[in-house]
Amino acid sequence: MTVPILGFITGILIGLTGTGGGSVLTPLLLLFTPYPALVVIGTDLAMGVVTKLVGFVEHWRLGKIYWRLAGYIILGSLPGCLLGILLIHFLKDHLSAAHLDASLKVFVGLALFAASLSLPYVRKRKMGLAGKRPAAPQSHSTPWSFLAVGAVVGFLVAVTSVGSGSLLMVFMLMMAPLPIAELVGTDIMLGLATTVLAGSLHFWMGHFNQHLFLGLVAGSLPGVLVGSWFSHRIPERYFGWLLSILYFSLGARLLLSW
Repeated sequence: MTVPILGFITGILIGLTGTGGGSVLTPLLLLFTPYPALVVIGTDLAMGVVTKLVGFVEHWRLGKIYWRLAGYIILGSLPGCLLGILLIHFLKDHLSAAHLDASLKVFVGLALFAASLSLPYVRKRKMGLAGKRPAAPQSHSTPWSFLAVGAVVGFLVAVTSVGSGSLLMVFMLMMAPLPIAELVGTDIMLGLATTVLAGSLHFWMGHFNQHLFLGLVAGSLPGVLVGSWFSHRIPERYFGWLLSILYFSLGARLLLSW
């Protein structure tokens, strides 16, 4: 029963805030289930494809995706994902299973620290952009900048499954302050593309557990519905700091367990 419960908790967070998939589910599974880190990361990425696909379809239907920006970042994410998978392949060849698990927990913990420090900034900028007129990306942000962002995020997602949501949002807020609807829609679309690529590579390498995946789906889908229902009844200003504290605590717990 542990896996569906963890999926339900994560689903609530996704429904409430739109973030929390890899940043919450991966460390919870690493801490409270016996699955190896690579299986957790690969299965979590597959789970992320399911949850992000629903959001992408809705934002695509509403026309709230900035395709040009998305194209640059996706092109950058391709080599980033491949580099992350190559790093994992290298670590598998040179480390024991126990040391590899410990190393991946450190990677995930550090990524969570980065997410915890950036999330309050993300929430503040999101609320500040709400209601503003459409805007194009800032002129000083070149296509090469977006390609570099894609490479960094793709690498982090491939290695840790963390980064396709909150960290990607930070980069986009700094470089392309779009209206809130396009910002969220583009972020979901980019997260979907990155998790599909990284998840496919992990699946190809055998980092997937069907029972774990089905348990997560069974718990997360009702959790998303519950979280979405509460999202209209709880002020958003509480979410940023709540998730920031949660990310920081989970990251610290993973590093302390190393």
